[in-house]
Amino acid sequence: MGIPISVLILENDSNSVFDLVREMKSGGLSPLYRVVESFPSWEATVHEEDWDAIICSTREPFHSEIPVYLQYLNDKKLDIPVILLSDREEFSKNLSYMKSGVNDIIERTHLTRLTEVLERERRELVYRKEKNTTETFLYQSLKEIQLQKFALDQANIVSITDANGIITYVNDAFSKVTGYSVSELIGQNHRIMKSPDKTKEDWTKIWEIIQKGNVWRGEIRNIKKDGNDYWADTTIVPFTRQDKSVFQYIAIHHDITDRKLAEQQLTHDAFYDNLTGLPNRALFLARIEQKIFAYNTKNTGYPILFCINIDNFKRINHSLGNDAGDQVLQIFAKRLKQLSDSDAIITRLGADNFAILVTHILSVEEGVNFAVKLLERLGDPIPIGGYSIYLTASSGVSGFGLGGKEADVLLRNAEIAMFHAKSQKVGTVSVFNQAMQEKIHFQLEIQNDLKKALTQNEIFVYYQPILDIKENRIGHWEALVRWRHPQRGMVSPAEFIPLAEDSGLIVPITKFVLERAADVIEEVQLKQGLPISIAVNLSPQVFYDQNIFHWIVDLHNRRGIPYTSLQVEITESLAMKNLAETVPILSNLIDIGVKVALDDFGTGFSSLSYLEKLPLSILKIDKSFLNNVEVGSKESFLLISIINMAHDLGYSVVAEGVEELEQLELLKSYECDKIQGFWLSKPLGSEDIVSFIHQFYSKQEKK
Repeated sequence: MGIPISVLILENDSNSVFDLVREMKSGGLSPLYRVVESFPSWEATVHEEDWDAIICSTREPFHSEIPVYLQYLNDKKLDIPVILLSDREEFSKNLSYMKSGVNDIIERTHLTRLTEVLERERRELVYRKEKNTTETFLYQSLKEIQLQKFALDQANIVSITDANGIITYVNDAFSKVTGYSVSELIGQNHRIMKSPDKTKEDWTKIWEIIQKGNVWRGEIRNIKKDGNDYWADTTIVPFTRQDKSVFQYIAIHHDITDRKLAEQQLTHDAFYDNLTGLPNRALFLARIEQKIFAYNTKNTGYPILFCINIDNFKRINHSLGNDAGDQVLQIFAKRLKQLSDSDAIITRLGADNFAILVTHILSVEEGVNFAVKLLERLGDPIPIGGYSIYLTASSGVSGFGLGGKEADVLLRNAEIAMFHAKSQKVGTVSVFNQAMQEKIHFQLEIQNDLKKALTQNEIFVYYQPILDIKENRIGHWEALVRWRHPQRGMVSPAEFIPLAEDSGLIVPITKFVLERAADVIEEVQLKQGLPISIAVNLSPQVFYDQNIFHWIVDLHNRRGIPYTSLQVEITESLAMKNLAETVPILSNLIDIGVKVALDDFGTGFSSLSYLEKLPLSILKIDKSFLNNVEVGSKESFLLISIINMAHDLGYSVVAEGVEELEQLELLKSYECDKIQGFWLSKPLGSEDIVSFIHQFYSKQEKK
C-alpha cells in the first residue's frame, strides 16, 4: 500500500486527472484526491480536508483565476503548497507565478517529477507547522519573562519617563513622528504634545491606573511641532521596585494616523454626499430629529421641510453627458446654500432630489412663499460647456404636525408633496395634505396587486375591430389590455398602465399581450383561414429597454405567426424621444413585414416635419379631431389636410373614436382609409372575433 497523500486537483480534463493519479500511484503514493472545476466549488472544497498539496491546471478557465486562488489562500492563512500543471509551450511564461507564491511547476507531458515534488512539499509543510508550534510556545514563554525587552523590540515609537512623568528617553521614531528633536523632548512632560482630546479628568484617571502599577492602553490624538495632528495607539507600562513603588514608565506608541484619517473619511462618506459635500439622507434625518427635540422641549424653531426636485434633469445627462450633469448638481447645491438661511440644513437625497430644513419660518404659508421665491431664484441660467442651462424645480412642503411628528414621516410627506407638485405642473410648490398620502397608498396597493394579476389570470385582452372603408372589410384589430381586480372590479388602463411602466411590470404585460394576440392569429387565420392583423401598443420602456424586434422574431419562429399579421403602435412622444434610436428599430420591424402605426396623432408634438423621418405604415388620428367637425369648418379643413399629407407620405390613415354614422360618411368623403370606434364595435373578447367577422360579412351580403 502506498504512502497516503491528500491532493486537491483543479482540472476539467478527465484524461489529465487520470494521468496525475496514475503517476502518483506509480510513484508509491496512495492519493486521496478531489477534482473541482470552478472557483465556487474550490472555495467550498479547500476547507473540507487538511490538504497536502493543490495541483492547478494553467489552462482556462483556471489560468486567469490562479492569482485569485493564491490570494484566497493568503487571506485565509491556509498553508497549502500549490503546484501548477503547465503545457510545454506555456512553461516559460508560467514561471512568473513562482514569484506569486506557487511552489513548483510540472510540465503536463512530463510528470515524472510529480511524486518527488509532492513528497518534498509535504516534508516542508510538516516542517513549517512544527516550526510554528515551537515558535508559538517560545513566544508565550519569553513574553512572561522579557516584558521590557519585548516592548522595546516590538514598538516602533518609544518614550520613557521617570516616576513624575518627565521624559528621560525617546527613540528616533518618536522624534520623527512628533517633529521635535531629542534634545527638545528630554526633560519635558508629555503635555508638550498637547493631546487636545484628553481632558484634565481623563489624565487624572490614566495616572490613577499607572501609578498603581497597572498597564494603560488607549488612543491619543497629539499635536506635532508643526501644528498637525497625529494619532497614536499608546500602551503605558509602569515598572516597579520590590516595594511596588513605580520608578519609571515606558510608553509604547504605534502611529495610527493613516487609519484614523481613513476612518474619518469613511465616516464622512457615510453621512455626506460625495458629489456636493452636502449631508446625505441618514445625517439629514438625524438633524431633523435634533430640531424636533429642540422644538418639543423649548417650543422654538418650528421645523419645516422643503423637498426640491430638478425638473427634466435626465435631459441634461442625455444631451450633454453625465459630467455636465454632475456640474449642474454641484452648482445647484451651492445656490441652495447661498439662497437659504445660514441655519438651514440642506441635503442631497439622491440623484436630482434635494431637501432643506428650516426653523426660522413661523408657518407653512410663509414656507410656501419662501419656496416660491427660492425656485424663482434657482432658475438663473447655469453656464456649462458653452451652453446656458435654464433649470426649473418643483417643491413639496411639509411642516411638523401636518401629518406626522417624526423625522422620517416629515421627510416622506415633503417628498409626497413634491411628487404631487410635479404631477400637477412642473416648477410649482405643493403643501402636503392627507389626500396626497391616500393617493400614494392607493397607487402602491394597485401596484402590488398588479404584480399578482398576471399569475392569477386577472389580466386579459380585448380586441377592437378596424373597418377598411374603401374595401368594406374587417382585417385589422387593436389589442387592448384590461384588468379585472378581484375586489375593485375593472381597473381603468389609465390607472394601471402608468403604474406598470413605473414598476417595470409593463414588460411582462406586453409579452402577455403579444402571446394572446398570437393565440388569436393562430385560431382565426392559421386554422380558419380568415385574414387578420393585430396591433399591440408599445410603451417607451418596452420600446427602448427591451428588444421588441427579437420578441416578434421569436414569436414567429416559435409559433409560426406571420410577420404581416402583427402591428405595433407607438405614440408621438415615444417616436420623438430619440429619433436616432427610434428610426433603426422601426425600420427593422417594417423590413420583416410588421406594420408600424403612429397612435393618437395630434395629441403630442404634432410636428409635421418629423413624420417624413419616421418609417411608418399607418397614421392613427386621435378622436379629438372628430369633435365639432362639419363640412366647411376649420376642423374639417385640418382633418382633410392631415389625411392628404399622410397619403402623400405613403401612410394609411385610421380615424379613432368614430361613434356616429355621420362621422363615418364624412370620413368617407375625406378619403380616410379606415375607422375604429364604438359605431363599428366595442372591444370584444377573443372568443367573439370569428362570429363578429361572419356577422359583419353576412350583413354586407344582405345590403
